[in-house]
Amino acid sequence: MPRKNKDGNPFDQMDYIKEWGKENMTTISGRYKKEFVQSFREACKKLGIKQSDVYRDAMKRVIEQAENVDKNQ
Repeated sequence: MPRKNKDGNPFDQMDYIKEWGKENMTTISGRYKKEFVQSFREACKKLGIKQSDVYRDAMKRVIEQAENVDKNQ
């Protein structure tokens, strides 16, 4: 038996994922010289890491630094 929403309509998994993403996720971007980006992509591939993991780790470090500044003041 198909799942239904509270309003009785059939549950649409893809619609749910899309709506969740709109409410809970956001995009960041930046523009860099092509050569720099290509070198970064190649380095990530060589190291076997995702570009998004590098971004996330860098953002976490900055957040932690800011939290430490707040603690020291």
